[in-house]
This record gives sequence, C-alpha cells and structure tokens, in this order.
Amino acid sequence: MTVSNKYEIIVVGGGMSGLTAAISLVKEGKRVLLIEKNSVCGGLISSFERDGFRFDAGPRELVNAGMIKPMLQELGIDLKMLPNPVTLAVENEQIIVEGEQSLYKYAEMLKRIYPEHPEYIDNIIHEMQKIIDDMKVLYGVDNPLFQKEKKHLIVPLFLKWLYKFIRTMYRIKKLNQPYEDFLLKLSKNESLNDIIGQHFFRNTPAFFALSYFALFNDYMYPEGGMGNFVGKLVEKFKELGGEVKNNTTVTTINPEYNSIQTQIGEVYVYENLIWAADLKYFYKNLKTTAEDKKVTRLKNKILSSKGAESVFSVFLAVDEPPEYFRKVSGGHIFYTPFKRGLLELKNSDDILNKWTDLTKQDKIDWLKEFIKYNTFEISIPSLRDQTASPEGKTGIIVSYLFYHDITERIAEEGWYDEFKLIMEDEVVSVLSEHFYKGIRDKILFKLSATPLTIEKRVLSSEGSIVGWSFRDKIPVENHIFYLGKAVQTPFRNIFTTGKWVYSPAGIPTAIMTGRIAAKAILKKR
Repeated sequence: MTVSNKYEIIVVGGGMSGLTAAISLVKEGKRVLLIEKNSVCGGLISSFERDGFRFDAGPRELVNAGMIKPMLQELGIDLKMLPNPVTLAVENEQIIVEGEQSLYKYAEMLKRIYPEHPEYIDNIIHEMQKIIDDMKVLYGVDNPLFQKEKKHLIVPLFLKWLYKFIRTMYRIKKLNQPYEDFLLKLSKNESLNDIIGQHFFRNTPAFFALSYFALFNDYMYPEGGMGNFVGKLVEKFKELGGEVKNNTTVTTINPEYNSIQTQIGEVYVYENLIWAADLKYFYKNLKTTAEDKKVTRLKNKILSSKGAESVFSVFLAVDEPPEYFRKVSGGHIFYTPFKRGLLELKNSDDILNKWTDLTKQDKIDWLKEFIKYNTFEISIPSLRDQTASPEGKTGIIVSYLFYHDITERIAEEGWYDEFKLIMEDEVVSVLSEHFYKGIRDKILFKLSATPLTIEKRVLSSEGSIVGWSFRDKIPVENHIFYLGKAVQTPFRNIFTTGKWVYSPAGIPTAIMTGRIAAKAILKKR
C-alpha cells in the first residue's frame, strides 16, 4: 500500500451535497480533495448524450427553494435558469401550474374527473392551502426580519411571526404521518387519493407530499441541462484551488488512522473527512479494531434499514419536432393515463410473497398493468432548451416509481434485458394510444435505466433516489429542528451529508447538509 498526499479535508462523493461542502470549504482557503466514483461529478444529477439528443439521467429540474440562485450568485457562476412550468394531467384533463391560484384550477379539474365527490376534493385542497401557508412561514417569507419595515414595527411583527412559526412546527409534527393515512381522513374515494399521491414514495410524510404543489412553482431548468449545472460547480471548485479525483472508488474507511483506501490500493490520509455517498456503503466498509457499542448499534441499524422505492426511466428519441409535443403539453408533466390508478393492483409486497408461485407470463401481465395505471413524470428538455435535440426531432424522458427487489428477482431469473424491453414498449404503447398519439411509429431509438442501473452507477443502496424508505423506522434524523445533528457521526472528524443523513431528502436537503458539514469543520478551527 502506498500513502498518497495528506489532505486537510477529503470529501467522498461528488454529488450535490459533496460539491456544496467542498466548495464551501475551499472558499475558506482549505486544501480539499473531492473523490468521485464516476468519470464526472454530479451523482444522481447528470446528463448524457446519444446521437445528438441530450437526456437528464436524474432529476429533471432544480427546485430553487431560496438556495440555488443565491448559491450561483454567491459563487459568481453565470448560468441561465430557464422556466420550467409543470403540467398536471389525468386522463384527458390537464392544467398548468402557474402560481398559487392554480391550486383552485386543480380542484376544478379534479371535480370534473370525480363529480360525485366534490366535498372530498374541497377537504384536500383546503389542507394543501394550509400547508402552502405553513411553507411561507417555514422558509421565512413572512418573517419581518427579511422585510423592509419601519424599525419600530419589527419587534411586534416578529413576535406575531414567531407565534405563527411555532404553530407551523406543531402542524408539521402533526402531519408527520403517511400521506395515505392523512388523505383517508379527508376523502373516502381511494381512486382520488391514489391520483393525488401515487407518484410519491409509499408512506411519504403528509406535509412533505402535499407541499409539492407549492414547490412546482419554484421549478427551473438550467440551460445546457442538469449536467451543465453540475459542471459549472466543478469548474468553480477547481478554479478556487480544489482538487478532483474521478474514477476512484473508496473501498475502506479507517477512522483509527484517519485514512481511506481506494480500489487500486492508494491510501489517503485526512484531518477531516466528509462522506457524501451511500451510508450503508460507509458502514459496510468501515474498518476499526476498537470495539465501540455506540458504533456497533448505529452500524447495525443502518445496515438493516432499506432504501425507498426506486424509479424506472425510459429515454425516447422521436422523429417529430418539439412543436408537435407543445400542442399537447408543456415540457414537464405528471401524467396519469387512467383515474383508476394503482389502487386495485397488488403492490410489490404481495407480488414478491407469491413470486415463486407465479408464471413468467403472470409477472409480465402484472408489470404491464403496473405501468398502465401508474403516474408518469414526463420531461421534454427541448421544450425548455432547444439545444437538447437535433433540429426537427425531440427527446422525451418518462419515469415512474419502481422496485429494486422485483428488478433484482428478474435479473436473477435471467430475463433482465427482456424485462427492460417490455417496460419500454409498454410505456410507448400507453403514450402513443392516450397522450402523444401515434408516436409509436416515430421512435428513432429507445433505452432505459432500472433501479439496478442506479445502484451500479452511483452505489446507491436499493437504487434509492431519496434515501430511506418511509415504510420502516427511519434510521437517521428526520426532524427539521435537529438538522444540524444529521451530519454528525460517532467519529469526531468524520461528517456525513446528502440524501442518506436526513429524511425527507432532496436537492435542497443535500445543499443544506453540505453547508452544515462544512461549517462544523470550520468551527473546529
């Protein structure tokens, strides 16, 4: 083994949280090495090109949430953010989310689809409006300290806001229950409840799930694609003096010697380590001779927990111009082909319990039904950035929630490639028959990414894109009051960040935890 240079700080994982932490530290004059498994940084946030078509492999947009634009301004990064209006579509009905008032257009749309139960819809919309109001308090929109008020009014206005803030935190705690259970208190129409919530992970906390209508208004798309956004951050990190080592996988973490080892035997020594990668992987590869009950308990808790559902994504190149698709929808759509939804379909647990008793055709039939009644997230990059596709042609990305364990079973049975083709063809069939009619005959090529693709590419346990499953007890911090604790580990000079350390996760959480970890290191000095 050879020991490479010693570093003041090493960051493992070049995704959003790792990049945020690394840039925050190098700005303060620290010597930082960023280690990334893949040839490019970004983790789940990435883009790729095929025959002139640019596709986003992970998130299809950025949620500003008061963070992205200020961060770019602070770093002096000139990157144009393009509008990203969201369309919500069910069967033949659709609306474009344009501001808070669209919530009531959404209600009208739902009442046209479910005319028999307007009172259920009113109940749900009322709660969604309350959550939107809570978010304004939570993110400081109503905080007088952020407003230009007369000085003599600040104290009484702040006290009024503080009361609202405490009330909001109480409501958030109260809404920390599965959205499925919460919706059942508001509506007895399970189809309606399914349509509103089935594009969320099972047992997602109600506050997090139902707040998304407000977040839709904050979506934006970086010019040049999601990968370009990450590329700009990496450029700035290097410009500030940071060092990036790509194509490098850490295989051992040894806290006793403040060292990590890579797949080719290189050893790096650190003063402080930020682990911005998979938390299960960290504890699986943690080597320590000292017996510590606290470490052992935490390790067992992490390794026995499961990640949330994953996604299946289909990438389509279509021989039609963007204008063809603009006539039907916008560039970012949540589309449910049938209002029946998934409610009558056996879930993954039921299927897995009967797996060995099912024929291959039974499994294929279930897969097709699952796709048909699911909710698709459809992204058309060239409707936001015309450089994303060759002239006169259009690239489409279609994603829906899917399960790692089912994908793994299919791979073990030896029909993984056939499975991918079945899934791709069924997506094309549904879209061609019900939304973008006739595109089946215009497909130039199609490819897909499964939960196993995600697991392999970014070493994400169970192929999860948001961290821990909400169906089990979450093994990490999930209360916003204690977000600062999320980055702590049993080791004084090792910190963790990203989607695995705080739940619910997302790009804003990745940024926040990255900054918190960086501040924790800076405070030590």
